[in-house]
Amino acid sequence: MSLPPQLQQTIRLLIRANHILHHHALVDAFGHISIRHTLNPSQYIIAAYDPGAPALVRSSQDFIAYHVADSSPVDSNAPQGYSERFIHGEIFKRFPEAKCVVHSHSEVVIPFTLGGVDVKPVFHMAGFLGAEGVAMSDNTDVEGRKGLDMLVKSACLGAALASKLSEDRPVVLQHKHGFTTYGRSVEEAVYRAIYTQSNCKLLSQAIAFAGDASKVSYLTAEEANACRIMNEKCQDKSFRLWLREVQASPLYENQEGEPEKGKVAGMRM
Repeated sequence: MSLPPQLQQTIRLLIRANHILHHHALVDAFGHISIRHTLNPSQYIIAAYDPGAPALVRSSQDFIAYHVADSSPVDSNAPQGYSERFIHGEIFKRFPEAKCVVHSHSEVVIPFTLGGVDVKPVFHMAGFLGAEGVAMSDNTDVEGRKGLDMLVKSACLGAALASKLSEDRPVVLQHKHGFTTYGRSVEEAVYRAIYTQSNCKLLSQAIAFAGDASKVSYLTAEEANACRIMNEKCQDKSFRLWLREVQASPLYENQEGEPEKGKVAGMRM
């Protein structure tokens, strides 16, 4: 069945965003990315459990649409989906401007959910993290949680996670689990995910060199804000490279065709 052009472009972009996150080791068989439905903003789209693994999604048939209101499937006969879809639904519900949500179990980031070290930006590409550092979410603090498997598989857990996010702090760490971020576009959400991971890698090295996290030179509030503004103007440049990398790999298939080239932004000097 042919898709409306606007929705087809969205699916093409979502397929490739899944591939980009895998290529950068932000997801493996687990982890996920969603997008708000282009034609119906009260819905969002995310991969089904099968094929599920982000590297393997390749067509519109690999996705499920859910209602933002309660993360129930739009199609009552939809196949099995992700139990953690509530992360996505509750963030879309809390932030009307959100167009994309990324959830990662990055092994570079997870140590920072364990060791009591705040994640703050240490280089210009991560200014969006904010000088105050990244918030932390812990399922064990949430009333009505179920089990100890660390999964956000209910609306109350998803809402608790979403409450830790804000426009100024668009990334939240998840204790013993990973992290989640969102963006006003697919490009912005993917950018934030990739550079959260890069920042954590550099931060861990800086702490090793300094011998103590308190001795590391972090971005000041002014620097973080200026870098955030600069980076928002250049996200298209990063995304074009990441897109080409997965297009060139035989691992990643896209039966829907390639997404259209986005607007070329950049900084006007």
